[in-house]
Amino acid sequence: MAKREELECWLYEYLNVEDISDYLPNGLQIEGNTEISKAVTAVSINLDIIERAIEEKADALIVHHGMFWDNEDVTIRGYKRNRIKLILENNLNIFAYHLPLDVHPEISHNVLILKALKATISEKQVGDFGVLGLFDKPLGFDELINRINRALHTEAHFFHYGTDKVKTLYVVSGAGRNEIDKIQTCYADAFLTGDAKESTEYLAKEKKQNYIFAGHYNTERLGMIELGKRIAEQFKISVKFLDLINPL
Repeated sequence: MAKREELECWLYEYLNVEDISDYLPNGLQIEGNTEISKAVTAVSINLDIIERAIEEKADALIVHHGMFWDNEDVTIRGYKRNRIKLILENNLNIFAYHLPLDVHPEISHNVLILKALKATISEKQVGDFGVLGLFDKPLGFDELINRINRALHTEAHFFHYGTDKVKTLYVVSGAGRNEIDKIQTCYADAFLTGDAKESTEYLAKEKKQNYIFAGHYNTERLGMIELGKRIAEQFKISVKFLDLINPL
């Protein structure tokens, strides 16, 4: 059994929340039970995930994409009312951690993706949010795609306009498409992120860059899974990851 306040304080410190400016409230977003015997993690909050958390008899739901964002309508109506009503009726704690998890030195999605791909983490900073990885031996582009698909349980899409051999890979989980202008081909042989814009292929072609997008959801699973493991180890409580098929 973990005290809610103890879990909140530990997450605040472990994820360095105080040092990170974000556009949603990181931490406890909706207050529920004071004691937590079971927690569940997920990538994004939605009605299906809330219902599954209740079915699991969880006292806390911890997500990457939470309930409240700075640019959203603040009125509580429609889908938002339905979610909050169910959460309050079941005394479910809702925690959300966005950028603190994106940039964490140990369990960020980017770090974990590169480790899953058997790449060494580089200390070189070449973009705003991503991480650069180095392979011991250059991978053929097809082999890299196969590794990504196996590691992320997905079918990645790509614009293959760069080198056929990949020694360096820059990873930005989620919506990292805006980083393409900041990553020169001399820094990375390939760029892996979650999604793309209509203009992305033109940029990749003109820059002669390998651009790979494997899904916003799929590139942000690993951090939530690992965070759950760390919580279970720290507080000796049951923590389960709730997976949800999402093609985007």
